[in-house]
Amino acid sequence: MKCEQFEAKCPEGLCPGWNVTVRGEPTSAAKRFEINFLCDKSEEIAFHFNPRFTESMLVCNSYLANKWGKEERCTTCPLEVEGPFQVEIYSDEEHFHVLLDGTAVCQFKHRVENLNSITKLQILNDIKISSVEIAKNIYM
Repeated sequence: MKCEQFEAKCPEGLCPGWNVTVRGEPTSAAKRFEINFLCDKSEEIAFHFNPRFTESMLVCNSYLANKWGKEERCTTCPLEVEGPFQVEIYSDEEHFHVLLDGTAVCQFKHRVENLNSITKLQILNDIKISSVEIAKNIYM
């Protein structure tokens, strides 16, 4: 069930140095949603953030060269169905960092060599989006 979809292109690149903040809440029958950072000129996913409510876990991965990489799982998932949340994702030269409601929950080592090729943000599946903010990190 695709409840909502959001997509934004940032031709100058999203990594490193940009913060993405998503505010919303899962739909009442939510199973999962995903936030993807995609590479330009391909459908490669540099970073796939996938909270899974039915499994109470966070899954991070990448989809490169037409195949999924090794999943990285975090079994601490503070998100609840029908509870509002804020996800903040930012990257430095080595990792994507994820905060849920202001608390760091995971980091994911970059698997893409050219970080400037990461130019698209996509949000899919069981989520009601309140707002999406993409901002340059002034501390980088």
